[in-house]
Amino acid sequence: MTKEFIHEYKGYGVHPSQCLVKMFTDDGDTFICFIDMGVGTSVTNASEQLAQEIVNKFDLRPGDCRFFETYKQYNYESFDEIEYSWWPDRNHWEARSPKWKMVIEDDLKELFTNE
Repeated sequence: MTKEFIHEYKGYGVHPSQCLVKMFTDDGDTFICFIDMGVGTSVTNASEQLAQEIVNKFDLRPGDCRFFETYKQYNYESFDEIEYSWWPDRNHWEARSPKWKMVIEDDLKELFTNE
């Protein structure tokens, strides 16, 4: 599965917000990158919301996913992987407690940021 799309979400104070989402699957793992476009609430501040919206929208298993974020308007200078604690909540997953770490895997960075 390879997908690239604009994801609209309600940011802080229900501000209309958008980010570019790039997803691909390799050997059963799904790699998901939130690319901030400078529209509304940042991908960092909406991190948990974005992760759970995408996991639930595509019926993914959180344990099979890796999440990343970067900023297009800053020429992709920072590129981070995000890990969450996941909680089942009725018929969907809820992401909590994000932890960021800088990505040093150049091939992943190139895959998500080439235009």
